[in-house]
This record gives sequence, structure tokens and C-alpha cells, in this order.
Amino acid sequence: MIYDYQTSNMASCVIDILFSKIDSTSNEREKLLDEIRSYRKQLGSKNVIGKSLTVVNGEIVQFVVNDRSHPQSAEIYAELNRLTIKLLEDGYIFDPRWISRKLRKDETIISVLCSHSEKLALALNLIQKPSPSFIQITNNLRLCGDCHEFMKRVAKLRQCEIVIRDANRIHRFKTNGECSCKDHF
Repeated sequence: MIYDYQTSNMASCVIDILFSKIDSTSNEREKLLDEIRSYRKQLGSKNVIGKSLTVVNGEIVQFVVNDRSHPQSAEIYAELNRLTIKLLEDGYIFDPRWISRKLRKDETIISVLCSHSEKLALALNLIQKPSPSFIQITNNLRLCGDCHEFMKRVAKLRQCEIVIRDANRIHRFKTNGECSCKDHF
């Protein structure tokens, strides 16, 4: 049982890993998520907000999840919608296993996953320069599996190299749709 772990940074890391890996098709998913949330509260750990930084037109721009504070927010989400449509047409399936909470009534799997900060940073770069050869993004957390696959496909679709430095490594998404991490993230 999860409560048997000692309160430590290691236990907190284990909880974070478990939290991100729970299979969304599991019948026990909500029970496990509630147990993990309760244990994290006991540890006093707080959720770290994901942030992505990118440089556009010489300015550093920061995004958080579901960010709508940018003056071009409507255009950013419209670009993400265009990318989503194109990727879905090409057979892409958004991976709900990377959503670690219950969806709200007004949310869909796609709307939640498309609001990740690194995707917002990518979309801003694409509207500022529709045919870039290179995009660079820095993320304070690990890239989720859905964002990783999304970036691979966008790099290939737009023939643009995308480099994302996350908390663990540097991902170089090449124009052939491959990542330098060889999908070991």
C-alpha cells in the first residue's frame, strides 16, 4: 500500500511517477488517484506548475498550462486547432493516459492535452513565423508522452526542427519525425 512509504523526497518522486503512469483504462484509476493525492497532501508536496519558455521576435515568452494571458491567445489556440485537425487526419490519436485528473464538464481529452504549455509555445512560434526551420522551447517539467508524440509529428509535418529542453534531457525533434532521445524519455 502506498501509505507504507517513509515521508521523504524519494517517496515524493515515486508518487509523482506513479501518478503520471496510471493507466486511464483501469477500473481502479480514480481510487488510485485519490489515494495518491491524499498521500501527497500528507507529504506536504505541492503540484509544480508546468512552464514553457520560448523566444519570439527577440522577446522571452512564458506559458503555463491552459494559458490565455498572451495577447495572441485566440490565434495560438486557432493554430493548435489547425494542427490538431491535420494530425488527426494523418492518424494521430491523443493519449488520455497523460491526463492525471478528472475532466471537467466543458473539457475534452483534446482540449486538455492541447493546453499544455509546450504546445502553446510551439503554436506561438508557428503563427509568428509560419515556415520556421527551427523552434526552441524550454520546459521546467518532463515532457509528457502525448506532447512528445505531438512534437515529432509537427516537426515532420512542418519540416521544422523543434528542440525542447525539459527537466531530464534535450529533445531534438527532427524533420523526419524522430527524436534524439529515441523515445526513451
